[in-house]
Amino acid sequence: MRPLTPLVLVAALGAAAPALAQDVPDATRDPFVWSDPDTGCSYLVAPGTGITPRLRAEGIPDCPDADVRLTESFERTLREGGEALGGALRSLGDRLESEAQ
Repeated sequence: MRPLTPLVLVAALGAAAPALAQDVPDATRDPFVWSDPDTGCSYLVAPGTGITPRLRAEGIPDCPDADVRLTESFERTLREGGEALGGALRSLGDRLESEAQ
């Protein structure tokens, strides 16, 4: 009787072929997460295209000291920016309305 070892080996390789063909992440082209050792902040790095801060689900940077609460100065900046934008849009609307008449 012939040993089944070669047949088993061929069957095992055939079963493993799809797993071997899967794309393995390549740090030279696939995006990856990098943590700054000095700050602990995480960044998403896309080789050849750029780097951006990684954000948590709340939209804040993925850093150990990041806080969900807005600071007063940031709230003030957002409020003033919104008011300035609203004023500019009203002015544009007025100008377009006067030109249409």
